[in-house]
This record gives sequence, C-alpha cells and structure tokens, in this order.
Amino acid sequence: MKVIVFFSIFAILFSVSAEDDLTTRLLGKYTGIKSFSADYERVFTQNSTAKKSLDNGRILFSAPSEIRMDTNVAGKLTEQTFVNSEKTVFIYHTKKSILNKKSAGEAGEYLAFLQGLEEVKRKFDITDSTASIDKARKTGIEIKDGAGLLKLTPKNTMGNVKYIFIVSMNDAIDSVVIIDQLKNINQFKFKNLKHNPKIEKKDLIPVLPKGYEVTDF
Repeated sequence: MKVIVFFSIFAILFSVSAEDDLTTRLLGKYTGIKSFSADYERVFTQNSTAKKSLDNGRILFSAPSEIRMDTNVAGKLTEQTFVNSEKTVFIYHTKKSILNKKSAGEAGEYLAFLQGLEEVKRKFDITDSTASIDKARKTGIEIKDGAGLLKLTPKNTMGNVKYIFIVSMNDAIDSVVIIDQLKNINQFKFKNLKHNPKIEKKDLIPVLPKGYEVTDF
C-alpha cells in the first residue's frame, strides 16, 4: 500500500465566515450518513521524482467506521483494504500476502468527510483554501475550474498524513487529496457516488485467500 502524505502549505485563506459557509454546505450533508459507495480513479505522485502512477477501484463505507477499498491496475484486482474500529487488513494479491494492523490509523482518514461535520471539526482544523487553487494546481493536484477547496490539518498525529484536501464541485465531493510527510500526493477522484446505499455486512468482511503469507503488525 502506497504511503500517503503531501507537499505544500497554501498561503491565501478565506475569511472565517466564508470558511464556515463552504464547510457547512459541503460537510454538513454527510452528518448522520449511514453508508456510502463510489468508484474512484487514483493518481499517486511521488514528490522526489514527480513520477505518477494510476489505479482505480471501488469504495464501500458503513457507519460508523467500516470501509472496504478494492484497487485495480490494468483491470486486475491487485489490493484490498478493510478497515473497522479494531483493525485494518491489507490483502496484496500481486505479492500473495496479508498484513493485519491492530488499529485503523490513517488508513481510512481520506474518507474523513463521511464522519460528519462535528467529528471532522474535532479531528481537524478546517480552512477554506479556494483562493489558493492556482497554487495547489502547481503542486500537481488536479482541480477543475469553478471548484472549491477545503484544507484539513490533523490536530493530532495521524500516521503519515500531513494534510487532507477536499475538492468540491457544486457543493459535492469531487476528489480527496492526501499529502504525506514526504510530500507525496495521493488524489482520489470520485464518480458514481451514492449516499446510503444498501451494503451487505458480508461485503465488509475480508476473505483471506489460502496460501498467502500473513503478517501481524
């Protein structure tokens, strides 16, 4: 699983009233959400080389904290991530290995917006950085014309995560960007978003392939 982290601090900030307005409009609609699903395209940009890698997949979320992410490369399932309140399970199909972690850590924090406005405010300092979109684009983040931009700064240490940026279009989530301590950029671009879809419990439980090497971390 690629290490997630990011690059630059944006200088120009909106006023507090503008921040509260965009924050409430964008994040407030996720307060009390029971489930969520979306397809995604991910662009990972390595800071040291500017090299980009692409993959895609599907995300399932069930409140309060269960997440499943299936990742495909060239149409082939390569990696699966399962997150709950107790542990995170990574299944690497190309390496035929499984990694179990006791705590979820930052694995699901790129979906922080699904936790609802008050929970996001508890974990992050939120800034409206729409005025700094041009600067953000220069770092390699893909942002459409007319978009809004929120910056989430963790109040406490959150694994490798330095910042999370939420890109919005018409007050809806368009993409989420994670910038890590190494200034790498991990951008998830969403499509086919569904609020409160029916998700079967069994779909959030990892099925461990036989013969894979298992490591507990």
